[in-house]
Amino acid sequence: MSYNIAVAGKGGTGKTSLTGLLIDILLKENKKPILVVDADANANINEVLGVEVEETIGQIEKKLI
Repeated sequence: MSYNIAVAGKGGTGKTSLTGLLIDILLKENKKPILVVDADANANINEVLGVEVEETIGQIEKKLI
């Protein structure tokens, strides 16, 4: 089963922190890969999760065009 989950709200309300915690819980419960897309101009969910960004959507788009 798959889910699409979006987290939205005003700036400074803890969206990134909430998303990081939610991802952590989902990984522990399901043990399946999760695709995370951070559409924030200051995209930093990778820092919260402690992972390195290999490629951005913008970089992938440039390769396809």
